[in-house]
Amino acid sequence: MKTLQIALEKQYAVEKNLNRIAQIAPQAKIAIFRIGERYPLIRKLRGILRRFLPYSAYQPLEKYLDPFADLQTLSWTNPPIRSSEISNVLLFPPGLAGSIGEQLLKEYPPQWIHSVTTGVDKIPKLPTGGILSSSKGVHSKRIAEFTLGLIFASAKNVSQHTLQTHNKFWKSLPSRQISGAKLGIVGLGSIGTEIAKLGKAVGMEVSAIRRTSEKPEYVDKILLPEELHLLLDESDYIVLSVPLTPKTHHLIGEKEFSLMKPSACLINICRGAIIDEDALYQALNASKIRAACIDVFQDEKPLPKNSRFYALPNILITSFSAYFSSDSVEQVMDLFFENLRRFCNNEDLLSVSTPLSVSGRGRGGVL
Repeated sequence: MKTLQIALEKQYAVEKNLNRIAQIAPQAKIAIFRIGERYPLIRKLRGILRRFLPYSAYQPLEKYLDPFADLQTLSWTNPPIRSSEISNVLLFPPGLAGSIGEQLLKEYPPQWIHSVTTGVDKIPKLPTGGILSSSKGVHSKRIAEFTLGLIFASAKNVSQHTLQTHNKFWKSLPSRQISGAKLGIVGLGSIGTEIAKLGKAVGMEVSAIRRTSEKPEYVDKILLPEELHLLLDESDYIVLSVPLTPKTHHLIGEKEFSLMKPSACLINICRGAIIDEDALYQALNASKIRAACIDVFQDEKPLPKNSRFYALPNILITSFSAYFSSDSVEQVMDLFFENLRRFCNNEDLLSVSTPLSVSGRGRGGVL
């Protein structure tokens, strides 16, 4: 039997996690790596320019600054042991940009990767036989509750009432009824399923896009991906809940916005690049749709203070908060530890992913 080695980013190599690893795999070796900034001064300069320049002035500089500001470095505070007698496990952290993920896998070729995030599109190619699992399902109920909150916030003018409160201004605002409204969900995976259940529970008419025509009891109508135009045309609230793939990149663009009702509200709680941001801005600025609630933008980084989106009165930006709670990280680690136990006992892993780059299996084992 091979020795087990587990690689963790420094922020996850805390005493609590190391103790749990020791309970599950007492003989496991621990490797610890750190991701840093290659050019911190350029990153700082970009932050200053974003803060003080208007978007129109900063935009021409983006293509020159971003490639350098986002470059990362990989270093090992506790280097891995390299041996054919060792089976490598990697807890893949969020936020790895560009080639740094490829460098990590080259320096530390794993037999099994567990992604801290639900999405696995940023994980580089695995060798044939490698196992890839993710945190899919951990955040589903939490994100669904957040999404329903956004629907209510949009329908009941919560943002406007909050603004009036802070400005000490009294004015009654008409709201929209949720019961009977049409909810369109693009993607009926674990998150979309929970959103559909909550929407149905409050009396919404639920339609959803999925690859098969099988209709769950909590969905009124199933549409196939090629029928997206029908869902956009009839929905009052459109929720994007799909993984980022070549097919879903800029799934929502100028054409799709033209199909939506002027009274529609678009909600994105998945990946930023699902939406063409220029088309989103134009649709909101011209009031082609009533509102948008956006949890994440295309580069999946904080919006600069000079972003043009902050000036729009009909957008609610929630700063990548849909998944986040006081116990979300702990729940992610609970899933990893359960899969670690299964891997050590040659059992099927939970939440196994099979992206295009992976030819994998779903069973563990330190062989």
